[in-house]
Amino acid sequence: MFHPKSLVVGTLVASTLFAHSLACAQALVLSAAQIQSLGVRFSPVTAAAQLEIGASGRVVLKPDAQYVVAAPYPGMVSRVLVAIGQPVRAGQPLATFASPQLFEAGRALTEARSQANLARQALARDRSLHDDGIIPGSRWQATQARATEAAATVRAREAEMAAAGIVFSGGSGEPQLVAGRAGLIAEVNSMPGTRVDGAAPLFHVVDPTALELDLLVGRDMPAPTGGERVEVRQRGATGQVAGVVPVSDGTAAVRVRAVLDKRGSLQAGESVNAILHLRGAPDATGAGRVGVPPTALTYWRGMPGVFVATKTGVRYQAVVIEAVNEAAATVRGALPAGTRVAVAGVGALKGMLAGAQ
Repeated sequence: MFHPKSLVVGTLVASTLFAHSLACAQALVLSAAQIQSLGVRFSPVTAAAQLEIGASGRVVLKPDAQYVVAAPYPGMVSRVLVAIGQPVRAGQPLATFASPQLFEAGRALTEARSQANLARQALARDRSLHDDGIIPGSRWQATQARATEAAATVRAREAEMAAAGIVFSGGSGEPQLVAGRAGLIAEVNSMPGTRVDGAAPLFHVVDPTALELDLLVGRDMPAPTGGERVEVRQRGATGQVAGVVPVSDGTAAVRVRAVLDKRGSLQAGESVNAILHLRGAPDATGAGRVGVPPTALTYWRGMPGVFVATKTGVRYQAVVIEAVNEAAATVRGALPAGTRVAVAGVGALKGMLAGAQ
């Protein structure tokens, strides 16, 4: 009587035998004399630590390294107090600024402070009266509420002025736009007497030391991953990959953002050639990234691979091609250090492999 379990066992055995026969079929037993007569020569794979790819790009400022001082209200720039390239410190005046709305905001702040002062006086008076039992608790609670509201109004008006980036000079009380952080003046977009709209950018302050690299890696190169090392040797700069995104122009290239831990002599805006040091650690399938001569690559049953030297001859090993040029090829495969691959006579080995099927 037929039992379903026997079918399962038979299927497993058949699969095992097929895999074994396939592995045997991809191995060729050859003597040293046969290898020599076929013109087969071998070359070792390149160690992963030696894999480097080039990328071109630009030196850019970090997004947080730039700061814009804008007009808080529609108004007029009375005087400009700084010039392009001038270093400034946080809170340093950049220009004097006049605006009806600004003076209205200043008046509202002064009024709020006056009301808060009156509320504090009333609070002190009613506390004493309440303690002496002269006024009821409800009036004491109402006085407390008015004092709290007055203090909150002052904080709101002060926050508005702080967000506007305005201070009033001690002598004349002239309103001044100030820098929100230290840096260099990169742009001045106003002249004395210029009338500007609210939120119009007037000054551009940058930190010239906060740099990163914006690199482009072509489609024929393996894409780096986060944390891999980046180097600009000619400028003494080093860093690491912080992000990789595909380019949306259909070229299959990727953009790489690299943060610098050593700036060297790099300057913002210049174009550079960088070197990416790719890790060769095995991936989830156990395949590591290595370099092989381009002449070692061939195709068998539509899959790329190389012929690996063994004790008894050669064996065909499938690989995944990541990049190829005239000088070298980068592949992923089970090719540990010391592996030798055929770089000549590959066609003859492929013919023998086909004849053995």
